[in-house]
Amino acid sequence: MAGGIDGAADVGEASARSERIQRLIDSADQSLSLLASLDGFGDAPMSSASAVAPGSQLGVSVEAAGNPFMASFPSSVDASMDMEASHGAVDLSLKKGMLHVKGVFPDHSVEYVDMDPRFTTIGELERAFCAKRNSQWDLGLDAADASVMFDGQVVEDDWLVVDCGMALDGVIHIVKTPGRLFSSTQLRAPQAATGDPKLSISSITSAYQQMQLPTEAPLPPPTTQISMAQADAFARNVRPEENTFAEMVSDFYGNLKNVHDMDAFCEKLLRGYIDVLQGRLEHLEDANKGVVSERLQAELEELRHERNTWRLLFELRRICTSTTKKNKDKDDDDAMLGDDQVDHLSFEMLEDDAMRVLELQNENYRIQMAVKTWLENMAVEKVFSIGAKRGSSTARTLKALKMKLFGEESSQVQLDPDAIFRNGDALLVEDDAEDEAELLKAIWRFVRAGRVQDAVDLCIRVGESWRAASISGGCPVGASETNERKDDVLERWGNPFRATWKTMCWKVAEQQHTNMTKGDSIRAREYEQLIYAALSGNVQVVTQSALCENWEDHCWAYLQGMMEQERDEILYKLLQVKQQSSKLIVGNNANHLRLFANLLDKTKNLKRYQVNLDHLFEDLKNSKCEPVRTQAHEPYRHIQAKLVTARIDYIVSTIFDALLFDMEDDSYDWDLKLDSNAKPDSVPPQFLRFAAHFIMFMGSTGEKFDDKASHMIVKLYIRHLVKHGQLQLVPIYASRLPAEGCIEVCAQVMCLVESSLEREMLLKRVLEYSSMDVLSSTLLVAVDRLWSELRDQAQNSHHKRADVVTEIDRKRMRVLEYLCFYNEHRGDALFFASALAREFAREGKFSAIKKLFEKQLPEDSIGVVSMHRDVQTRDEVEIERSIRSVLAWKAFVRATNQYDLWRGCVATSSVWSVYSEEKDFLTELMYHVSRTSSSLLDALHFENGWMIGCTDTEDGDEEVRQLCLPQLVQYLHFVQFESALIVMKLKFYPEDAKTQLAQPLLEKSLEVANVVADEHYAVYRSLSPEHCQTLLKQLQESSIALLFVRGTVDPDATSS
Repeated sequence: MAGGIDGAADVGEASARSERIQRLIDSADQSLSLLASLDGFGDAPMSSASAVAPGSQLGVSVEAAGNPFMASFPSSVDASMDMEASHGAVDLSLKKGMLHVKGVFPDHSVEYVDMDPRFTTIGELERAFCAKRNSQWDLGLDAADASVMFDGQVVEDDWLVVDCGMALDGVIHIVKTPGRLFSSTQLRAPQAATGDPKLSISSITSAYQQMQLPTEAPLPPPTTQISMAQADAFARNVRPEENTFAEMVSDFYGNLKNVHDMDAFCEKLLRGYIDVLQGRLEHLEDANKGVVSERLQAELEELRHERNTWRLLFELRRICTSTTKKNKDKDDDDAMLGDDQVDHLSFEMLEDDAMRVLELQNENYRIQMAVKTWLENMAVEKVFSIGAKRGSSTARTLKALKMKLFGEESSQVQLDPDAIFRNGDALLVEDDAEDEAELLKAIWRFVRAGRVQDAVDLCIRVGESWRAASISGGCPVGASETNERKDDVLERWGNPFRATWKTMCWKVAEQQHTNMTKGDSIRAREYEQLIYAALSGNVQVVTQSALCENWEDHCWAYLQGMMEQERDEILYKLLQVKQQSSKLIVGNNANHLRLFANLLDKTKNLKRYQVNLDHLFEDLKNSKCEPVRTQAHEPYRHIQAKLVTARIDYIVSTIFDALLFDMEDDSYDWDLKLDSNAKPDSVPPQFLRFAAHFIMFMGSTGEKFDDKASHMIVKLYIRHLVKHGQLQLVPIYASRLPAEGCIEVCAQVMCLVESSLEREMLLKRVLEYSSMDVLSSTLLVAVDRLWSELRDQAQNSHHKRADVVTEIDRKRMRVLEYLCFYNEHRGDALFFASALAREFAREGKFSAIKKLFEKQLPEDSIGVVSMHRDVQTRDEVEIERSIRSVLAWKAFVRATNQYDLWRGCVATSSVWSVYSEEKDFLTELMYHVSRTSSSLLDALHFENGWMIGCTDTEDGDEEVRQLCLPQLVQYLHFVQFESALIVMKLKFYPEDAKTQLAQPLLEKSLEVANVVADEHYAVYRSLSPEHCQTLLKQLQESSIALLFVRGTVDPDATSS
């Protein structure tokens, strides 16, 4: 009774498990179909047969068995939640690339949000719903206490929506759970998921396999928990942009041979990297507004640094390419310059033309301009709006003055731009002081971002045109004939007294004001000093300001000063050239020339940086400002500094080497060391990804650096991908390694995959990005390594019983799958199948040999090898030996199978009650005797001897023959002899008939001696003395039995 109950429970359990698995597959298919319809997700829909969940492709997931991230929700949840099941939870949004998701709250209210499932996490979706519903105020449900429940399962916040298998016909509920996964500091040990071992799914969906408690249970089922460290590490290291980066790398190298404009193609790749990182940054910032998280801030900082570094490389490459194409895209202003005027200064030139000459002739200046542009683009993110249009920053003070609120002090109130400097800020209204500080802060941000014209427009908009004029005097003089006004011949612009304006800006920046008491006024003056110091190139004031305390600001200040010094220098030279031709020019006076000379003298210390920017970055490392000094030593800024000076080899050999490798480790090998902790494990995965892609990009552009170091860095990134289950990406990066590295790395990955489908997918990826030769070599290494490891495990296993097929033995046989996907490797499959059969024979596991040739090795293998002999990886001799060996083993398997069938027939013999039963049994017995004897003889008299000539050495052949042939000899004799005895024991059969049947059997049992003694097949050489003695005894028994059947021996003689 207990057995019946247990059996029914097993059937029920299997049924429930199958139902959950099918539901999971259906949900995944629908989610993938929905994603395929989004713009940019894919041009062709992914079939369900080939769809593999992200993060678990090719069968390796991060702690999939022990770390389910989804927990069963209590069955006591209000049943009314199912009322919405008929309405779809997910639909396409009107916004391109987004989904329109419906969420149901505990009060049955419904809200809709738009999100991108590829980048949105469950936690972000949950917070979006709660924010839109204002659930904390209306329902008392805070986002921190809320959970997303889908299809009866609570989904954990860390997972992406696309990974959760959310189908189109389910309902998403926002619920309050009694216990969160990470809410307790005392975490329970993880429980192993009890799923179907044959099913390969991602770690997120493994929770669907967990057994549910009965519905009548009074308490909700316990939530499986994982450690906080594991969850945090997983969330930090599995990154959605890794797939996108890999796709871009694959596309880049796949089309590299067909590219005509290499520079444009490289820029396209860099732009792709930047766009991906920018999109990820914007998504994280939008989704986590108001969220304070150190981990999130660190992630954003890493992404921002990586994006900025790619941007810098993009800007520098544009400068390099423009060097060879400097005349391709000229402005209309350049048409004014003749070919003889481009390379030197002349009287006809304007200041704007001189600036063009500086840019065309001075490559260092162009590099400085590119770096400065890069720094300004970063500062654009900090530009802010100060709100609606308003009056002057002294509007409230002026109003108070008109209303005579100052009393007797009204006569002392002056509101001209310099009044505060003269009289102090005692009578300035607090709000006016605050407004002016905010205005000057905004102007500084515009100046820092290189958008001076926007700062001018802002000043005009708030009614301070005088300030707009004061900051717009740095434009060189220029003219153009391409104006839209018909009444003028030329349109002119610029400040002919630029040197005077810069001198005044310099003085304003250095002017000290000690008669101010209000904090906002003091802050406004500090910003004003920064503005005029930057415009005039006064580096010292900018770098000493407390408002300028990061590496980027200091670097920009120096570049701004250097470029201003170079502009002043060429304008001074232009003025000298013009003086040689005419005295009737603007600025032809001693004071004007003296101003130029003074400006150049004040900034002459910057010339050392113009020659070599390395000096600048080294000085920043030793800056008196501690934040700048600290930031200058940070990895990304260190890399950026060396990138500006084109020190690629230094970046690879020094910076990357110090961050990613141990000091004492100088090894150059391809071992991924997956089972050990390494220094890269403590490095942010974003930096590891950047290092690998940086090296590959620089290698494709012809840069020279340490190849060995670069190979090891790419190997470290591959190690990261493998450790986090991104095996489908490994062949892309392994293909960029030397052939031996690619082979070794891919072989290690192959050793991790067990699913047949995933093995086939991995082989296709390797072949796609490498070659058949690489794939063949990889397979040989992987198969040999797997078998060696599994053989060692088998030898150390506690299962020492002979002829018992263990799980390790099954894995050893399944390794052969790798060699059966492509016709080129079938010869190797035959070779390794024969070798594995020999191992099983030595271990006495003849049942495993049967399974190997009956179930694992494809039946058509010899035919495939014969049809594709010219593409096999092994030579003709090895192939012939392998074919002969396989045929010999198959003969052995057929013989033993027939013997087992004969044994099965003999086992049914009993005391028959009627003659007809004996007759039927005898007919079946004689059939099996004939088939078994024929199969055994075929093996023993295999052409030229069983297993002879199948290996390089005779000793190898003879060893296997000694293990197998004695068994076959014994079987052959035993079948004949035992069958004869069974016939003689029949009860209802006539004696004469029994004699006629038994006598030939006994005679054939004696003929075994002739089979063994045949010199051509040399079976006797494989029999040991013990085997020979046993055979002689068996032949003696057959002889006595034959004499007894013939009636020439007394029955009592058999007993002697």
